[in-house]
Amino acid sequence: MHYFHTAPAAPTVPLRRVVIAGANGPTARLLMLLLRDADVHVTALVRQPLRLIADEVVTDWTRSERSFEVIAEADAVILLTGVVAANNWDAYREGMVDTAERIAAAVGERDTRVIYFSHVGAHVTEDNWYLKAKGLAEQALARLSNAVIFRHGPVVRGSPQPLPFELSLQQRAPDVPVTVYGSGEQRCRPINLGDIATIAEAAALGAGSAGTYELGGPDEHSLKELVQLVNGRQVPIQTIAVAQAGDNAELPATMIDLIARTRVPRDVEATAAHFGMQLTPLSLAWPLDDLYEVDDTEDHTMQAMAKAIAGVTAAQGNWPVLPQYAQNP
Repeated sequence: MHYFHTAPAAPTVPLRRVVIAGANGPTARLLMLLLRDADVHVTALVRQPLRLIADEVVTDWTRSERSFEVIAEADAVILLTGVVAANNWDAYREGMVDTAERIAAAVGERDTRVIYFSHVGAHVTEDNWYLKAKGLAEQALARLSNAVIFRHGPVVRGSPQPLPFELSLQQRAPDVPVTVYGSGEQRCRPINLGDIATIAEAAALGAGSAGTYELGGPDEHSLKELVQLVNGRQVPIQTIAVAQAGDNAELPATMIDLIARTRVPRDVEATAAHFGMQLTPLSLAWPLDDLYEVDDTEDHTMQAMAKAIAGVTAAQGNWPVLPQYAQNP
């Protein structure tokens, strides 16, 4: 008689649970695809109802008790909320500071990994509302035991859906100069949207250690150089000092000041290596498709979409609230 012994079942690995706050933006949507492929249970926290690739969607999350519950159950929380181009401090405080404080309160003393995307130069003492709000959000999250804060500058994605920073550098029509605020010599390292999502996934799945890191792309250029790269040719540029921008500028004062003070993040390669990722070169996103080289039947629609994305509706005081400077995107 033969006896067959059944091998003991392998221990069940609990499904990793990740919460994404501010899940309506392009970074979050790409991140949810990455997490789905990694067999992660994803809960999306949003303000308004919408269809997302998530296992659960919690609406009106800043006032929902359910958001506290899912954060308490999570292995990681990724905070992607943010405000761009608002014309008052209360909007920045509500959109960035209050949301960070809510996450911190929900996590409490737990060792939950919390990932936040800030901005280079963020500080609580800043006069710039955007940088001040980012600094206060960092301060709220720094109290947690396992917070990972990434400070980065402009984010790019390329055609056919470029982000606001890219569109601000693009020529609108033949022979029309591109406006650059400041000297145009200020340097930065724009980072690809895909890299933001990739490093967020890596951190959420346990890569790296808690702390504050600076992040950017592999290519460093001045704003004047970026104008030529994004257009794929030499185009005329006009530089305007921040003090001379005036009320008729295409961007609000906070964003003009932010662009004029753009600087290079530090230790970018070390950050990427620490979280096990490779940075995407600008050449894979740029040059963009020309805005004015479209079919006549599509011209008005394309121009309107470009202006809406770039936020060139300041004259009506109708600046869009976006999920991060050129990104939170």
